[in-house]
Amino acid sequence: MRRGRIAAVVFGVVATVALGGSGFAAAKEASLKELMAENFAGLQNILFALISSNYAAVPSQVDVIQDHATHLTHTVPDSAKQNRDQFLAYAYSLKAHASDLKTIAELLIEHDKAKPSGDVLPMDQLREAAAAHYGGMVTMCVACHNRFRQRVIQ
Repeated sequence: MRRGRIAAVVFGVVATVALGGSGFAAAKEASLKELMAENFAGLQNILFALISSNYAAVPSQVDVIQDHATHLTHTVPDSAKQNRDQFLAYAYSLKAHASDLKTIAELLIEHDKAKPSGDVLPMDQLREAAAAHYGGMVTMCVACHNRFRQRVIQ
C-alpha cells in the first residue's frame, strides 16, 4: 500500500514536470468533475429518499455533499478565480443547505422511530423545510455551473 502511494506521488510529479504543469490542472479538473458527479448522484438519491419518506437515507448522502462543499471552499477552479468570492458564496451556501437538510432529516428519523403521542412536531412543515433545503442545494449547483463552467451547454 505504501509503495502504491509512493509510486502515485512519483508519477504525479513526473507527469506534472513532463506536461509543464498542465497535467496537474487536468488532474485537478478531473477530480472536480468526479466530485460534481458524486454530488449529482447524491442529489438524486436524496430526492428519492425525500419523496419516499425514507429519511434514514438522507444523512449519509448529505455528508458527502457537505464534504464536497468544504473541499470546494479550499479549491477554487481556474474558471472561478476572477470571481472567487461569488464561487465561495455558492460553496458555503451549498454546505449550509446540506447541514440544515441533515438536521431536519435527523428530526424526521427520530419522529419515525418514536410512536409519538400528544405533542408532535409539525411534520408537514419539517418535510416542506427539507424540500426547501434540497431545492437550495440544487439551486446553488445550477447557479454555480451557469456562472463558472467553462463550456455552456446549448
